[in-house]
Amino acid sequence: MQIEECYDALQEALKASRPKKLVTAINEHLEKTNATPKKLELNDAELHGLIGVEGKARAFFAAPPAIVLCANRLRTQEDVDEVIVHELIHAYDYTVRNMDLTKPDILACSEVRSARESECYQKVDHFCKTNSTISAFQKGCEWWTHKCVKDNAIQATSSMLSPEEAKAQVNNVFPKCYVDHAPFQ
Repeated sequence: MQIEECYDALQEALKASRPKKLVTAINEHLEKTNATPKKLELNDAELHGLIGVEGKARAFFAAPPAIVLCANRLRTQEDVDEVIVHELIHAYDYTVRNMDLTKPDILACSEVRSARESECYQKVDHFCKTNSTISAFQKGCEWWTHKCVKDNAIQATSSMLSPEEAKAQVNNVFPKCYVDHAPFQ
């Protein structure tokens, strides 16, 4: 995706209710606490040859708080829609909830929340809600949803931890963090 296309896709993604709610909550908190900066920065950039944890990322959350979209790794509007919600959950956790994302258990928790609200959200919405009246289907859907969230959270947490530690951390925090829907309650 070219940078201009990424910018347009970002603007379109931010029109949706869930990203709007997250950005509003973050910016209101920054304003209320007299933080610097007073608003979340949303940037699009073409980043080639990144090393470290951002090396394969489609987007990432960074100081001051800011979200950077890697245009060269995003292909579609759906990609942008997904990564913006994912990173906004991290921004919300870090900014509003004061979660230290450098701590393994806190990072794992934020990744569980992010995966549930982004990578798995639309799949679950489409797959599970269309047949929600069948009891056996509901159980299968619940199992699949948990698997989707765990797998995505483990993969994301593995960017900072070993795969084994990422799996252990995600499994440890999963029961508590999976049911934490802030700010969407």
